[in-house]
Amino acid sequence: MPQVALSLDLDDLDPEAVEAACFAAGALAITYTDRRDDAILEPAPGEMRLWPATRLEAIFEAETLPPAQLLFLAADIGCDADRLQLRTVEEKVWEREWLRDFEPMHFGERLWIQPSHMRVDEPDAVIVELDPGLAFGTGTHPTTRLCLEYLDAHAPPAGLVVDYGCGSGVLALAAIKLGARQALAFDIDPQALVATLDNAGRNRIADRLQIHASAEELAEVVQTEGGADLVLANILAGPLCDLAPQLIAMLKPGGRLVLAGLLDAQADEVIAGYAPALHLTAWRSLEGWTCLVGHSSPITLEDLRPAAPAPAPRGLWPITIGLGLLLAGQAAHHHRAALAALPTVGPWVQRAYGSLGNPVEPDWDPRAFAIVQEGAREDLTAGFLTVRASVRNTAAAAQPAPLLRLVLLDAQGEAVARRDLLPAEYAVGAGRMIAPGARITAEFSARDPGPKVVGFELDACLPRADRAPVCTNDPERRP
Repeated sequence: MPQVALSLDLDDLDPEAVEAACFAAGALAITYTDRRDDAILEPAPGEMRLWPATRLEAIFEAETLPPAQLLFLAADIGCDADRLQLRTVEEKVWEREWLRDFEPMHFGERLWIQPSHMRVDEPDAVIVELDPGLAFGTGTHPTTRLCLEYLDAHAPPAGLVVDYGCGSGVLALAAIKLGARQALAFDIDPQALVATLDNAGRNRIADRLQIHASAEELAEVVQTEGGADLVLANILAGPLCDLAPQLIAMLKPGGRLVLAGLLDAQADEVIAGYAPALHLTAWRSLEGWTCLVGHSSPITLEDLRPAAPAPAPRGLWPITIGLGLLLAGQAAHHHRAALAALPTVGPWVQRAYGSLGNPVEPDWDPRAFAIVQEGAREDLTAGFLTVRASVRNTAAAAQPAPLLRLVLLDAQGEAVARRDLLPAEYAVGAGRMIAPGARITAEFSARDPGPKVVGFELDACLPRADRAPVCTNDPERRP
């Protein structure tokens, strides 16, 4: 039977009211499209979020929408009849028509997302069968693509994976297909959990995937399993920052955290939200979106403790105790640089090794200082350039206030002049050590060499006992 498509630019109209009027007039199906290619982010459960410039198209049987009916429909909608545009369309199975343009998608070297109506014939292909549905996550969005490409490039360990905010479950399914033993999928949207379970069954891996509607229940299961080897969270920047304690707590020692759903401009905010507990770095950027990756520390307090000695026969306890103390001393000596950096035992360790004529260098990390330029001004009369900056310690432990270095650069990026500022000159009253998360503001001036200076660079440097300070921007320190 012939069909017609009615299209209308919504502009100031209420989308729900227009939709209701069309269905009341006999519409078979309604779609919304974007007229300007504006981006919208994932909606909350039950929310219908549309583009700023949205076009509605409704499909009718031709006989149910004669020209006279258009006048009544326009009156019900509350618009002029000339805003309604009609065109004839061939009859189609609209429930499946939208799958026609959904082609297999390739991620990295091996991973493919394959719709059910097509087949991938590639050697060594790892295939996840998935049709687009109501739940978010089919691989078409850059944030999902970034996560899938990371999984292909860094095969998941044969352990536990958590997909936090699973949507369609595509990340959990891909992780299992690429080698994970088990995946736990969590989402606040019930439709997402239904889609994830259906997709797991379609890929014949439902026995290796669990769904969870409660974050508290998920955390308990992860704790029972001893922590997750890999946690994936492809949501928005705000929730990623709010969830930092929960996501970090789910990692086992040495576990990996992969975050997506944030814009390039939001990366620094999310990185700061996880510091100093977890150091995140940008793995890759795609179409204005960034993927961040972090690793939990593989060293725990248990690693610093020597193994308990086997029970010794009576009379051998002094030898056993002596061996235990020797093992403890060896472990402490092996980790002496890390111990020297701790605020509790660091001074004692440094004095002890210094008294033996073998000074130990604390394991300070100059890269943990976040330097933010807060302003600069040029005094043409006096011939000075003054820079104001803040220094924040993002390390997990206190660190000494660094030497600040201002380097003036010419048009080729070469250093023209340098000015060093000692901690005693700017950290007055702040103490010699900067606590984790603490921030100190510094202001210092350098003589302006003239018009050849077009820029400058700020650096933080930490002392070493028998050699030059190590600075954030040293080539060998850069990632």
